Amino acid sequence: MIRPLQPYDAIRAVFVFHDAIINGAADAYNLDQRRAWAGPVPDTEGWQNRFHGVSGFVAEHGDQMLGFMTIDNSGYIDLAFVHSDHIRTGVGSQLYAAVEGWAVERRITELTSDASIKAEPFFTRQGWVINAKQDVTKNGVTLSNFRMSKDLAPLMRPDQPARSL
Repeated sequence: MIRPLQPYDAIRAVFVFHDAIINGAADAYNLDQRRAWAGPVPDTEGWQNRFHGVSGFVAEHGDQMLGFMTIDNSGYIDLAFVHSDHIRTGVGSQLYAAVEGWAVERRITELTSDASIKAEPFFTRQGWVINAKQDVTKNGVTLSNFRMSKDLAPLMRPDQPARSL
């Protein structure tokens, strides 16, 4: 089930975030890089208010969060994570479809993200392009990622009114 993200989702999401980086990104980043990015343990206190004022979607099965994706009003996707047990099962694609649909409804003409090495192939499959490779420093450790974008203008209908979530 895909549903809109709610502020109360933050605590469950931090465990998906941590797992996706520590376990799911093991083939893209070394352990020091993954720990610098995710932290040694899930930061439940730091994520307590992470989703206040944030839009996005959650994928659930029963009471288990499988993944989540956030988007802001400019079309920037900040967080896009799927639990390592559910990578390549369609969860990410379903979340992405919801996010892209949300953006099209709001007549956002371009999506952008700073995609990890692990996420780059996923976004490329969705029609995104790499604008630049970047090196970022997290907790004193350098990681590479990609500035990516997707033009949504071809998906816009001139007569389509903007809608809210």
